[in-house]
Amino acid sequence: MGKQTHKSIEIAHNLMDDFLKRTGIMDSGGDPDQRYLWTDAFAVHSCFALSHEQDGEKYRYYALKLIELVHHTLGKYRDDDPREGWISGMPPDEGEKHPTAGGLRIGKKLPERTTGEPFNQAMEWESDGQYFHYLTRWFNALLQAFTETGEDRYAQWAAELIMASEKFINKNRGMLTMHWKMNTNLTKPVVMSRGAHDPLEGMVCVLSAMDISPQSRIFLEPLKQDFQYLCHDNNWFTTDALGLGCLLLNTARTVALTLTEKTLPPSIRPEYLFAESLAGLDAFSKQVYNKLKPSETRLAFRECGLSLGIRVLYGFREIQNTPLIDLGELEKFIDLAEDIEDFWSNPSNQQAWRNSRDINTVTLASSLLARFNPGVYCSANNIH
Repeated sequence: MGKQTHKSIEIAHNLMDDFLKRTGIMDSGGDPDQRYLWTDAFAVHSCFALSHEQDGEKYRYYALKLIELVHHTLGKYRDDDPREGWISGMPPDEGEKHPTAGGLRIGKKLPERTTGEPFNQAMEWESDGQYFHYLTRWFNALLQAFTETGEDRYAQWAAELIMASEKFINKNRGMLTMHWKMNTNLTKPVVMSRGAHDPLEGMVCVLSAMDISPQSRIFLEPLKQDFQYLCHDNNWFTTDALGLGCLLLNTARTVALTLTEKTLPPSIRPEYLFAESLAGLDAFSKQVYNKLKPSETRLAFRECGLSLGIRVLYGFREIQNTPLIDLGELEKFIDLAEDIEDFWSNPSNQQAWRNSRDINTVTLASSLLARFNPGVYCSANNIH
């Protein structure tokens, strides 16, 4: 293990310990109710990554403890909500067995927008509810827990979570559309538009759920058909840093799926996603990215989401029997990932994080760790 490798793992280790202490996972301090679904999903992956690089049992324990805390916090109504219990509506004992059946809250600081309250775009960003793309992130965290432990309950919870996400699909008058955000108990949309990659995320998750939970196939088949329709002829090109990172992660997931799925729909085949990713990376690096911009004008978690995607997919280059994509083409973007990681690993640049410390901390740690164990971030146990 080289000096640079040791340094990257040490930085990631310190970042994750800082997060785990602040949010009540490690030691007796911190605030265990400080849960945010996106951040916690990547924290689960990073704890498992550290369990392979450091003290296996300790960080594995933290990953599983975090899953339990998320379910008991974000799977239930907020303390300031007049409604109580599991958001699925299940009684306590049943909710305990099926904590994801009603989806999971985002974890925003403000309660969801109430009926009759006018839409305010700025306030909606700060209001609770459910995001589809956050559910898919947690789905993958549960998938990794199943990969790591072999315990069927994690596969079951993942399948039940993606089944709950059906509520994000609107089938009005035979036309299928998706909503980006729903209210807490998934009874109504609160943001009518959809995320650019939501159908892709949904399709990959459904196929993964069918793979790990065969008994769920009969229930998931209609949802698979819906997502296949929503994905048809889509263009996934983007120059958004985080969107690109997620597209690269989904490319990696479809590579892994081709090892078990004989065929994938054309719109989500690895070679198509990879081509879209390369085009986006080329445009981003030439037209968008400016390494000289000060930290106050940049968003660490979005940039680190991109470097994470590059690290994960590039780490697949040694896999056998992959589809015909030349992952060596990603090599010219490794410097971009290095630039992003080096910039945000500098403590002086981290001073700009302020209220976004948790999400920035975890995303940077994930990117640093993904270079050593990319499979942990896309639940591909055949990638090391």
